[in-house]
Amino acid sequence: MKNDQVKEQEIMVRESLKRIKNKIMVMSGKGGVGKSTMAVCLAIDLSRRGYKTGILDVDIHGPNVPRMLGISGHLNITPGQLIIPKTITRNLSAVSIEYLLANKDQAVIWRGPLKHTAIAQFIGQVAWGDLDYLVIDSPPGTGDEPLSVAQLIPDAKGVIVTQPQEISLADVRKCITFCHQVEMEPIGIIENMSGIICPHCGRKFYIFKSGGGENTALATGIPFLGALNFDPAVVDAADEGRLLIYMSDGKMPYNQDFGKITDKVIERIEETRVEPVSIDEIRKSKWIKIAIPLSKEKVAPLFKADRIALFQVKDGDINYLDSIKQEGHISPSDIKRLPQVNLVIVKDIKDKAKYVLNRNRIGVVSNAPDLPPEKLVKEFLAGHLHGS
Repeated sequence: MKNDQVKEQEIMVRESLKRIKNKIMVMSGKGGVGKSTMAVCLAIDLSRRGYKTGILDVDIHGPNVPRMLGISGHLNITPGQLIIPKTITRNLSAVSIEYLLANKDQAVIWRGPLKHTAIAQFIGQVAWGDLDYLVIDSPPGTGDEPLSVAQLIPDAKGVIVTQPQEISLADVRKCITFCHQVEMEPIGIIENMSGIICPHCGRKFYIFKSGGGENTALATGIPFLGALNFDPAVVDAADEGRLLIYMSDGKMPYNQDFGKITDKVIERIEETRVEPVSIDEIRKSKWIKIAIPLSKEKVAPLFKADRIALFQVKDGDINYLDSIKQEGHISPSDIKRLPQVNLVIVKDIKDKAKYVLNRNRIGVVSNAPDLPPEKLVKEFLAGHLHGS
């Protein structure tokens, strides 16, 4: 894509995301752990509680959401060339690559850049409207699709699905590492297929080891959202497109257990919410430490800078502290490592990088003019530079 097309797409994604309060990516380190079932059940349960919910199936090569919801057919397009999601219920809508294929058995053979573009379109060129939650079903592993979601949706949170056996738990740890590397908050771990209840005697039998998911959560410091028993009726409902009907029965033990998981997901979303940092409050502070990314001694876009100028403002007095040369280009992690920095003045910055800095209570002023660093600090203090 050309630069102007990329920028236009970024604007569309940004505008669409403004209308979506909470974004959750359901992921797993390996296939076969019931990740898609967890994603669909979570979306259904949230919608049944009155939340406007969308489910986005970004499993490009193996989309399962349409089958589980029992919805087929193609997506319609608005006169403004926006994709209209499939309406499942009043509070639930869905989009999947399968809805765009002429034949649902058609294989999708795409490389990374094309996947990224498709996922960006699923976010920015879909008429999602106002949503309380967008649940994203990602393919297993830590490849192109989850990476694209992490890059395109700065405030997406991760829910990791596993089974109790060690081979699954090892992959969970890779998922957690992935989340940390892309600066995505993992809000919790779900242990699926924890055991099976005998329909005759009512005893619980463990298919795999017991407690592996909870132990991994404790060892990694990631909250444990809960464990779910293997229920053949859920498998049948998913295969036959009846999950929506099955989840409506509040007396079913599986649904009761899942409801507790949904409670914890909602709780964790609130606990990890990142509020924008007030630039005006920073400006009024008696003490400010400012980082200005530079390239060739001029203010630069964050990822194109190779040096950081540091200033301290105390009671209105500006003091130049240091100029720090970086190996390679500047990243949010480089800024985070600078002690007590609470403001960045930058030429340009990606939404993801801004979110990461805000999460660490660092304010961001972007679109800075081409002025000497100290002059930029003076302009900021005078109220001429503002947050984007």
